[in-house]
Amino acid sequence: MDQPYRTRAVLVPLDPTPAQAQLLRSYCGASRFAYNWTVATAKANLDVREEERLEGFAEADLTYLSWSEWSMTPLWNSVKDQVAPWHRDVTKHAFRSGVANAAVALKNFDESRKGMRKGRPVGFPTFKKRHSRQSITFIQFNRSGDWFSQDSRHVRLILPRFATDQRITRRRDQLQWLHTTESLRRLKKKVLSGEWSVQAVTISFTGGRWQASFVVRQFVIPPSPAIRQLGPIVGVDLGVRHLATLTVPVANLSDEHGHVKNPRHLDLELVRLAKLDRQLSRCVKGSKNHAKLSLRRQRLYGRINRTRDLHLHRLTTTLVGTFEIVAIENLNVAEMVKESKKNSTKALRRSILDSGWGELCRQLTYKSLDNGHRVVAVNRYFPSSKKCSHCGETRAKLALSDRVFECSNCGITLDRDVNAARNIRDEGIRLIADEALTVAGHQPETLNADSRDHETKPLRRGRGDRYQSRTTLPTWKFLQPT
Repeated sequence: MDQPYRTRAVLVPLDPTPAQAQLLRSYCGASRFAYNWTVATAKANLDVREEERLEGFAEADLTYLSWSEWSMTPLWNSVKDQVAPWHRDVTKHAFRSGVANAAVALKNFDESRKGMRKGRPVGFPTFKKRHSRQSITFIQFNRSGDWFSQDSRHVRLILPRFATDQRITRRRDQLQWLHTTESLRRLKKKVLSGEWSVQAVTISFTGGRWQASFVVRQFVIPPSPAIRQLGPIVGVDLGVRHLATLTVPVANLSDEHGHVKNPRHLDLELVRLAKLDRQLSRCVKGSKNHAKLSLRRQRLYGRINRTRDLHLHRLTTTLVGTFEIVAIENLNVAEMVKESKKNSTKALRRSILDSGWGELCRQLTYKSLDNGHRVVAVNRYFPSSKKCSHCGETRAKLALSDRVFECSNCGITLDRDVNAARNIRDEGIRLIADEALTVAGHQPETLNADSRDHETKPLRRGRGDRYQSRTTLPTWKFLQPT
């Protein structure tokens, strides 16, 4: 039986030398070249099929070309001497990464066209430009421990084996190791002990700096999904004025009402971003000043994203470590932003995206799973803001500008976000209770050693089973947002 595992990503910031940065850019350019070649080959095959259909060929006689990675990679190896005579100065992983990414994009297009893929329709992949996102993935290597140096401060850079460029052959020792700004001691220790296994390494230029993403497989025994039905539970209502509102105040995280302050990381840097945009508009594209200002703008955006992620990590870690059950709305942020374009201002849309609701839900989900806790996703159409948390009365309309909820039935007055958080908590408790009473036969049942108010069904024997149990235990599952 295979050992259970989880897959996680570990981000490591890099500090390459100018020569290493130039080599990494050449790797990313080679990956982009292989990607565009694969897309062009698939597009040419589609054009050939269309011409053959116009000539009257049957579907079985058309010229078909498999778009899978295992078919495109040998085809690339057979023509790389003609289309890329410089391929020996670049590692083979760069071309393999480009072909693999193009194969995934073509597969998504084919499944979307046939109706086998959920979500929005996926079009035919377009060609990548020179200024597209730079990244390369290494997926095949001998041992996982070979990626780390002895001092745990460097990451191995795979060099081309048969390079002809003298800048690479003369300085292989200096180019082989990429310096990191953070220690890799913990990651190296886990990999060498066999607890973790490196599956792939992606080096990308994100936020104005190079970083390495280690996709590791954690060989752990998952905790039992059966948790207590009653335990510390918190309802979380996400918003713009307050990033989150909790039903239970947490010290050093929220105020006495449960409001978590929204830092508004992007709004704090809007003046500086506007200044950089004005300076960029006056520069000539392709000049050194334009490249310098573009890099400065990328680094500013990268600092904003990293600051936002750190704040969300602190919030989610505290929630998961304090409560066993977290009830939260299953929001569709993309649709909310799309709908708000018709009825709201640009500042509101920017604030929604700056809050990072999707990232917060993602962190809560995997951290709760790692700690054996639970996230209950409440339906996004549940009227959490319009419903009274005291008597259950639902209002017909509630404007977004109304920040105080007043119930016409019981007369209670509450903060709008506090009322919504309490409703989300109550709905989460109801979902857990319904799940505890639902078994495989979709019949109400009780736990073992509990009294029953109805007769149990007689024993039924199947064709293959000699005995069947009279009592069925409830099946617990982690309810994750869809």
